[in-house]
Amino acid sequence: MRTEFISHNKNSLIIFFCGFYTDANCFIEFDNSQSDLLFVYDYSDMDNNPLEYFDFLAYSKISVIAYSYGVWALNYVYNQDLLPQIESSCALCGTFYPVDNEYGVNEKIFDLMAHSLNCDTIEKFEKKMALGASSPLNIKPAKRDIKNLSDELLNIKEVSKHTYFRKNFEFDKVVIAKKDRIFPYSSQSNFWARHANKLELECGHFPFFEFKDFDAILEV
Repeated sequence: MRTEFISHNKNSLIIFFCGFYTDANCFIEFDNSQSDLLFVYDYSDMDNNPLEYFDFLAYSKISVIAYSYGVWALNYVYNQDLLPQIESSCALCGTFYPVDNEYGVNEKIFDLMAHSLNCDTIEKFEKKMALGASSPLNIKPAKRDIKNLSDELLNIKEVSKHTYFRKNFEFDKVVIAKKDRIFPYSSQSNFWARHANKLELECGHFPFFEFKDFDAILEV
């Protein structure tokens, strides 16, 4: 894993677990400068965890947002007991099962993507992220290369296949995208069926333009 820290000299912090492909650059326009931000991304090496060395004690309030495969990654970190005390949390367009025919992305579809990554398939992926929106989305591209992204997908499947979660992080809120063309709506709906506070949106896999900023997500 890698992290990118953005300081606004605040005593509150939002930890943002990015999804596959994404990094801080994809989400920076939703930063309202009211909290410091710690973006977690790149799951090509789960053993390398910079969160272990971050000074969370500097903050009086810590919230977490997890997006897509970042929902699984957050739960992985949580099971390593590396998360601080969290005051509020929201999961968007993801579950604790990255590759699963009932609760995640279909295994055959995942494998096809993982073993055929190139500039063309990444471009198609970017377009799929924006599908389902009522108006065209200007999603800022991630600053990552094909090799890194391929390694990320392969490692996510390998690690998730051999990882048993002894506990699960309890999100305060869940956002489900009904027109998601990447992480199936049916998988999201199945997994979060019993969650007491979930919001279903008529949008695609990138739901962030449905909110003004990160604070609005946490206030769902």
